This record gives sequence, structure tokens and C-alpha cells, in this order.
Amino acid sequence: MAFHLLNLFLSAGVSGEAATSSAVGMIGSFLAAGALVVAPAAAALIWVSQKDAVR
Repeated sequence: MAFHLLNLFLSAGVSGEAATSSAVGMIGSFLAAGALVVAPAAAALIWVSQKDAVR
């Protein structure tokens, strides 16, 4: 069964250009998520933790 699916994917005729475009899009999405979500959230957490320091 696994070999049948592998042959199906390999014979689908997907071009290398389509695969490269998809990979570039995925990496771009990761970078955009980091810039739009992770970095502001980390900055906010650091700011709050500095304001609420334990004495």
C-alpha cells in the first residue's frame, strides 16, 4: 500500500519549480509569523516581566 502511494506521488508530474515555490512560500510564512506574532508577543512579555520584577 505504501509503495503504491509513493509511486502515485512520484508519477504525478509535479515540477521542481512548483516544489521550490511551495517551499519558499512556507519559509516566508514562518518568517511572517515570527515578525507579526512571535516578536511582538516576546517583546510584550519581556516588558511586563521588567515592570513586575520581584524585589
